[in-house]
Amino acid sequence: MNQGLNKFEGSHKSPGLWILYLGFLVIYAWAYTYLGSIIILEKNTVRTGQIQSDFIDAVYQSAAVRENSSEKGSSISSNFSRAFPQYTNGVVDPLFPWLILGYADQPPDIVFEAGKWFNLIFSGSLLIALGVAAARAFSFSGAAAILLMGGFGVILERSAYFSSDAIYYLLVVLSWLCALSLIRQNLLWLYGVFGVLLGLSYLAKPLIWPIIAGFILVSVIRSFWLSLSSRNNRGKNATWIPSNQLVGFAILITAFLLVTGPRLSYANSTFGDPFHYYQKYFVWLDSPQEAARFKEAYPGTEELSLLTWRERPGLVKYLNENGAASLLKRGWTGAIAQVKSSILGRSGWILIYGFFTYAAIAAIHRKASINQVEEVWRVRGTGAGWMLLFLGVVGFLMLFYAGLGNPVIQYSTMTTSLFLPVLVTFIWIAERYRRQLQRSSYAKLANRVHCVLMAGPILWVAVRVILAVRTPMIS
Repeated sequence: MNQGLNKFEGSHKSPGLWILYLGFLVIYAWAYTYLGSIIILEKNTVRTGQIQSDFIDAVYQSAAVRENSSEKGSSISSNFSRAFPQYTNGVVDPLFPWLILGYADQPPDIVFEAGKWFNLIFSGSLLIALGVAAARAFSFSGAAAILLMGGFGVILERSAYFSSDAIYYLLVVLSWLCALSLIRQNLLWLYGVFGVLLGLSYLAKPLIWPIIAGFILVSVIRSFWLSLSSRNNRGKNATWIPSNQLVGFAILITAFLLVTGPRLSYANSTFGDPFHYYQKYFVWLDSPQEAARFKEAYPGTEELSLLTWRERPGLVKYLNENGAASLLKRGWTGAIAQVKSSILGRSGWILIYGFFTYAAIAAIHRKASINQVEEVWRVRGTGAGWMLLFLGVVGFLMLFYAGLGNPVIQYSTMTTSLFLPVLVTFIWIAERYRRQLQRSSYAKLANRVHCVLMAGPILWVAVRVILAVRTPMIS
């Protein structure tokens, strides 16, 4: 039994099990496409009166910007700008419209239909790629659980709409995975990958600053902690090299600016701020109506330049007018409302289950660490504490910020984007702990507990998907 579990769960997986897993991916792709098609054909049939119409308009505007850039010249910088997404109106950002530019010469109805199908297929392809990568890094059961709970729980419905939500959620997960890898082992080349992923996420929706802030904070704290540690403890953290940080941050910033540069340049020329995004003002207002009036009153650089930094909706103005107590109350009550109204509240049991899985394997790992002298193979740490600190810091920043904006934006994309990263973090750490135990006397126990715990959500989601396929219903 132990040998079979090791083959199934270990890092060296047999070709037969890979064939079974690839068969699962084929069935998964079919079910995902089938259910997404039902949403496209039966539920999401109207393009007007929704944010989708803004995205459709952005396709035509993006094409016009590219054409104007082409007419201005063929310099290296001009060619570079045309090759990357850049158009934004302060609400819709450029990545998704840029991906649909091939249909910019078609009427809106055709663009709408083509964009929905593209979004479904593209998001599904990213999920499959994530599933293959997860199977290489995790166990097959862990990878399947992430795909089923994340794909059908969060991504599926949003991928059937003409918007960037689904792609944004997936890019956030990929960025999060890269951040966790860097927190565990800060290799220089990974900083570049992290910068590119953050840049692509920013082009989908500029709501990534909590991830950047959390990563920098945890990195600095870890280096400071390491500088105060004994030589023995430094040896235990050999995978973390503080001297890599300055060079790594430079690589990260360079990669981020290379990807987002044209968008930042366009926003600066249009709104007088390279990081302009109306939502950063909206979160400090008190109603959707007030937000609409602000956007109408300040459509560009000339109008926005009239606002001093004290007059602009933001932290300074809010504290001056309402005080710190009001800020904390608004953020706290809004965060609770955000959680209750989002998938974090509706499917929060999945995250609790993920935490329970992590806690169960962590308890076995802890016991093995305590009884280290009885083991031939040394049971080391996995950087789990720093990963959990990163999760806590970023989760707090995201929820508090979304809570501040709750009076205006009651269903924040930022809140929903937390679901998959939280789930992945718990599964990631559980997998690292389990793999650490493979050459210990606790391997059989860890493998059995992990396999049983992963089987629960896999079966639950699989049954729901089968029922949905047999009797498709849009709720």
